[in-house]
Amino acid sequence: MTLALGLLAAAVVLGAAAPLYLRVTVTPRLRPGLALAGWVSSGLAVLLLVPIAGLLLAFPSGDGLDGLIGMAGSCVNVFVAHGDVVWADVARLSGAAVLLAATVRTIAVGLGRTRRHRRCGRDHVTLLRSLGRAEGRVLWLESPDPVAYSVGGRAGTVVATRGVARLNPHERDAVLAHEQAHLRGRHHLLVLAADIAATALPFVPLFRQAPSAVRVLVELAADAAAARRHGPEPVRAALLSVVTGQAPDTALAMSRDAVDARLLWLEKGRALAPRMPVRADYAVGAALTAVPAVLAVATVVLLVAFYCVAAAS
Repeated sequence: MTLALGLLAAAVVLGAAAPLYLRVTVTPRLRPGLALAGWVSSGLAVLLLVPIAGLLLAFPSGDGLDGLIGMAGSCVNVFVAHGDVVWADVARLSGAAVLLAATVRTIAVGLGRTRRHRRCGRDHVTLLRSLGRAEGRVLWLESPDPVAYSVGGRAGTVVATRGVARLNPHERDAVLAHEQAHLRGRHHLLVLAADIAATALPFVPLFRQAPSAVRVLVELAADAAAARRHGPEPVRAALLSVVTGQAPDTALAMSRDAVDARLLWLEKGRALAPRMPVRADYAVGAALTAVPAVLAVATVVLLVAFYCVAAAS
């Protein structure tokens, strides 16, 4: 049971404290992909730790699933030498039921949201294909207003108007690079996952704050990708030129979310872009998740060990 308690403690620490220390990574001195990786990996870790802890609690301690650090049940036996510890079994099974129920709810919400998201995106693109002209992954619409957004899916589609095509070449390329970065990074899936977690488990601070944070961070990450290819000035100009338009909620629009913050980020971050590979963001994000989780598990193991010593003496 020690391992289950340790994993549960790690989930609680990440769910409650991750939004606090992840704020440090949201700065123009660091790539936005690093903060995004931290949010995504922390949320994924909580969603994995909860059902694993629930399963470990659901199995009797005698099954040995706790491995070498399954000390909690033995310590209870030392502390109470006579008879079965009924209250401990009730607490263990109740905790397992709560954790597994949360997991089932998350899966149910996820399946429903994913089906609606895919259907809305597919229907929207199907309708637009009858009104516009496709050039590769870009679907051009006949509208004088410069509007651009991307719709996720298996193939993914960038929707842009002729107003975007009439921008100067640097701005037009920056707009398309921004939307293509959304598709390459599977940003639509990340936003959907954040919405699912917030709907299923709104009482967890990490999940409650994730939708707004992830939406801003995916836009910053796409801006950074476009700026690396075409420079920050064309991206800034494109943000000021492109209008919001009638993009659906399932799409990521060029100029809909946190435009002022993104302009400031591009201005302050242009000379401070790190030289390390973009893939390093994933490693750093995983470390931001692993360090507090390992510390939480280690703390629980030490507390149980101290309890064992005290109970045996």
